[in-house]
Amino acid sequence: MSFVPGFTELLLAHLKKDERQRILKSIIVSAAPELWLSLESAALLDINRDHFGLGGQLDERSNVPRWLIAAERRKVDIWVENKYDDKASTAIEFKVVHNNKNAYYKIWEIRKDLVKQIPRTSPGERIERWGIVLLSYSRFYSDQQGNYSYGKFDSCQGFLDAFENALNDNDEWYAGAPELELEIKPTRIADLDDAHYIEPEKGSAVYLALVRCKA
Repeated sequence: MSFVPGFTELLLAHLKKDERQRILKSIIVSAAPELWLSLESAALLDINRDHFGLGGQLDERSNVPRWLIAAERRKVDIWVENKYDDKASTAIEFKVVHNNKNAYYKIWEIRKDLVKQIPRTSPGERIERWGIVLLSYSRFYSDQQGNYSYGKFDSCQGFLDAFENALNDNDEWYAGAPELELEIKPTRIADLDDAHYIEPEKGSAVYLALVRCKA
């Protein structure tokens, strides 16, 4: 059984902590949070590696783990590899989808990411592929919107429904991108009503979901 669903639950709890809430609410409206999320997740997994069966030493050196946990390795956001035997490696990709005009393109990207060729791997190599998606629905004050161009989503729920439907949409625009399924449905991790530039009571919030290729 994969460690990734359990780790995603830990990440959900981690991001709900007060300090991480402050960081998340700041970065989600002011910068691209994808790299921050993947690095934060890699560190969280490394610190808790024993809990997920990723412990042990490679050899007599006490500070060289048996399992490699690395961010931005082999053009994968998080790459997990057993350096001792032939157990399957794990590739975790991260994507942030905002309720803007690029939402469907970002969904296309995560679909493609889960089948892309990983450097220095063979076609028959056993690799578990997962995607962790941060979904941000934001409604800014009209004079603080800047160049942010909203997508055609009537509400936060409409945005979440569109995301779920697009994971397995077989429209020709998604040609070559596998259908995905939700392992963990979008789970609310932050209310953005008190974030900078956000107009309160418009449903602005952040969610996290775990996806994989459809069986």
